[in-house]
Amino acid sequence: MNGYSQFGMTPGVTDPNAVPELAFSEAEYKRRQDTLRALMRREGIDLLYVTTPDAVAWLHGFYCGWYKANGPMRYPQIYGTAIHAHSDAMIHFDNPTEAALLKTMSVCKDNRYYTTRDGKTNLRFIMGELEREGLLKGTVGMEFWSYVPNRAISHMIEDAFRENGCEVKDASVIAREARRVKSAAELDVIREAIRICDIGHQAILEHARVGRTELDVMGAVNHEMMKAGGELPALIHVFNGAHLVDGRVAATGHSMPTTRKLEPGMLLAADLCGVKHRYHGNVLRGFYIGEPPKHLVDIYDRAAGAIAMAQRSFKANMTVREVNTALKQYCEESGLAKEEGWILGYELGLSLPPDWVGDFFFNMLDVEYLDRSFEPGMVTNLEILYGTALIDTLFWGVDGIENPTTTPCRLLTLPA
Repeated sequence: MNGYSQFGMTPGVTDPNAVPELAFSEAEYKRRQDTLRALMRREGIDLLYVTTPDAVAWLHGFYCGWYKANGPMRYPQIYGTAIHAHSDAMIHFDNPTEAALLKTMSVCKDNRYYTTRDGKTNLRFIMGELEREGLLKGTVGMEFWSYVPNRAISHMIEDAFRENGCEVKDASVIAREARRVKSAAELDVIREAIRICDIGHQAILEHARVGRTELDVMGAVNHEMMKAGGELPALIHVFNGAHLVDGRVAATGHSMPTTRKLEPGMLLAADLCGVKHRYHGNVLRGFYIGEPPKHLVDIYDRAAGAIAMAQRSFKANMTVREVNTALKQYCEESGLAKEEGWILGYELGLSLPPDWVGDFFFNMLDVEYLDRSFEPGMVTNLEILYGTALIDTLFWGVDGIENPTTTPCRLLTLPA
């Protein structure tokens, strides 16, 4: 009996003919590792223990469907990637059950596996391996803002580093900063994600009909997006029909699709993300069932004008203050400011559940965080929420904004 099977940790049979299926080239992953190492040195971090699934996937390609974020307390999730600032050393620690995935989808050449599910044993294993490589010294960075591991397990890992003589500091900022500006290869993948998202919205026009449930239609939409190469999104799509109340669409919050049937006079809000190689492209549209009221068409047209203005006027290196000022001016001139609502946006990129929202966030109503700049190569969405369901995804370039969606930016209609 080998060291894995006696603890119920057998990795299973690995396909000897399996070939790597990398989302990006090895050179692209090397660029990312170099970017992160430079930020580590800037912050005085010698070793970074990366645990956010998005960050691990970005760093060397690996991701999976279960991270045990809320799993059994007797089975703590202590996986992670240790990357060194002053050498090419990078070690991924995980359960042997993920060996097949790491072989085919990761560029990490040094993967080390646990032989038990016991947390204390695995912590000793990690610290012993790092010490043997001469990496267990100096300042260690951890992602305190990561949801994996949870608070209890994070404390275990932090205590283990401190007990071995390391200083520990929060490195969440650089783990996120490293991913903010997208490479040309990443931008190409997000363009493909938006193309898949457009297919989803076209599927709504073809499949959403009175009497069908939200879940039924969402299933047809997912089917079409996945036929086109799309993947499961990091958030469950907001996909809800609601009636008008005093001329305004009734709020549904971030509700999941339900067995509610579509009816004439409803507005179906479809907040979709196309996903390719875990990169997300976000497009939200409202679909009115029947002949829409003129005032609703009008407010959608004015809201769409905000996106058109952004495409004409915005470009990289503008500050949030400049962007917010332009948005407020447009809202005043268009009359949107008289309506209840706001405009905001957030960073998009590589995401795994439970969120596709990135770290860079801006809101037209903000009075702080206004001196940040939209860097060349950033990708954000732009949400126009004045009782309207309108979101597009913007690529920030030095010469202006690219908006790849082909879905019309207006109130769309479905037959009653």
